[in-house]
Amino acid sequence: MELILIRHGTTQGNLERRFIGLTDIPVLPDGEELAREVSKTLPPVDHVYHSPLIRCVQTARLLWPGVEMTAVEDLQETDFGPFEGKRHEELKDDPLYQKWLATNGFGEIPGVESVETAARRMARGIRWILADAAARGFSRVGVASHGGSLMVLMAAVGAPARPNANDWLCGNCGGWRVEAEAEPLRLTVLEELEGRK
Repeated sequence: MELILIRHGTTQGNLERRFIGLTDIPVLPDGEELAREVSKTLPPVDHVYHSPLIRCVQTARLLWPGVEMTAVEDLQETDFGPFEGKRHEELKDDPLYQKWLATNGFGEIPGVESVETAARRMARGIRWILADAAARGFSRVGVASHGGSLMVLMAAVGAPARPNANDWLCGNCGGWRVEAEAEPLRLTVLEELEGRK
């Protein structure tokens, strides 16, 4: 099965380089225009699965207008807990934030979803999508999600492997066209889709 994994369009939080996880903020007009432009370059899909957060709903509708869509809770962005809405500059002296940075997100920080937990959640969501799409006879589907969630997913199951997780960070409306295998879950990149960083 082929998946087109796409990060949502540009938000104010992206421009301000804030940790925006579960805060439900919309795509900016510039992000909407970016999605319309990227839409022209994408192959058609049978169905679109998306994070329930508005920035992904808006992006999915613009990328694949008129295509039936399904919200998947597991596609949400990482829960940044006490770091939510803040910038690195605001947090750099916070001991909890320093501890989180020192572990590259793998540490157990109270209220913050770890990289491993986010990757497991995303993998569960992708497996559900693959099962649902197969049951409905789909051969190619779109998936609109978030930069952090897509990064940890691809770092865990993307192929060919990359040296570190940050190598999988894609720009807004960027991502990958992948061939997906369910068990064990493996997402083999067929094409890198340019976005705006």
